[in-house]
Amino acid sequence: MRRALAFMATLTAASLVAVPAVRGAAASTFEFTYVSASEVSSVSPDVVVAGGTYYLFTTGVGIGVYTSTDGENWRQVTGARTPTGPVSDPSVVQLADGTYRMYYAERSGTGSQPCSGKQLRYATSSDLITWTVQSGTLLADLGCGVPDVVRDGNSFNLYYVRGGVGLDHGTYMATSPDGLAWTPLDGIRTPKDFVDPSVVKVRDGQWLMMVADFPSGPPTPGFFQKLYVGTSTDGRTWDFGEREPVYAPAGVSAFDPNLNLMPDGTLKAWFARGASAEVATVAYGVLTQEEPAPVLVAPAKPTVVLTKSRATISWQFPVGAATPDSFVIERKSGSAWVEVGDVAADERTFATTVKALGGKAGKTVTVRVVATLGDQQAESAPTTARVPKG
Repeated sequence: MRRALAFMATLTAASLVAVPAVRGAAASTFEFTYVSASEVSSVSPDVVVAGGTYYLFTTGVGIGVYTSTDGENWRQVTGARTPTGPVSDPSVVQLADGTYRMYYAERSGTGSQPCSGKQLRYATSSDLITWTVQSGTLLADLGCGVPDVVRDGNSFNLYYVRGGVGLDHGTYMATSPDGLAWTPLDGIRTPKDFVDPSVVKVRDGQWLMMVADFPSGPPTPGFFQKLYVGTSTDGRTWDFGEREPVYAPAGVSAFDPNLNLMPDGTLKAWFARGASAEVATVAYGVLTQEEPAPVLVAPAKPTVVLTKSRATISWQFPVGAATPDSFVIERKSGSAWVEVGDVAADERTFATTVKALGGKAGKTVTVRVVATLGDQQAESAPTTARVPKG
């Protein structure tokens, strides 16, 4: 911090003003670290952690249930009771009363294509082992399936895959006030051919979606699926940046991701990994997020009050903006700006008095405030004040 010249301590805390999101700020970057593959031969994994135990739900012959103490080594629960028949792609959500709801896709037999003939149904459980299928179809047209349901307070979001005639192939969305009555939203939510969505709400204002790529038509020879991550501020509109994969293993596909925010704040993902769905096993990795460098915002134009002996300078700084290291007070001298004081920004008190900036009645002084953060600087608009008479 630069030393103040003829500088007195701060006086009062100025009010704060809200700041909108900074356009053009650097986006977060993600890195996915592959950890291991399990011996579970299956696809569409969905993992829930309860009471220190990991529960894995998979698509195989029906819906399988496995438990683990570490999320890597799994033991099948042979006595589990889950939905049967042409069912797939389980997505388990804990409700406000502590019980669980399993959403899944069921093929009704009315469609012959992968993106037809699937419906959204559900079952309930209190122990994650014994599931009771509930009557009724929640969504008659689930498209290609692969549903992922996220509970957000008292409301629910459903992400699923659609395609076919007149539709872009990719991830779509529906919303519900109770997780039972669903309203599909118009329009695709991801870039075309981004499928197998898994969504987590990291905190208010930040959502993450992990997807895999898969073409709507026959894949080209040598094509293998890869994993991608998108971000959102509301869970509805998604940004996948430059659309670069976070995980692209050589010679095998990675698909059907299940992204989880763990109690310790880490992001873990389970997914299917293999040369094809028929030979895939459940694998596991860790997603890390590097936040963008903070973008410094300029202080508001200061208010300057002059007397014969001093200048009192106050200013506002936006709520939510990156906190500067300090605010530097500068006075214009000819065509140059000269530092006359500085203020630490750690307590966000934005008023100070600088001696010797006053003078005779009628004298004018031009002042600005410069926020500093590392090697960044952002200057306020200048203010010119005059020493009053008397």
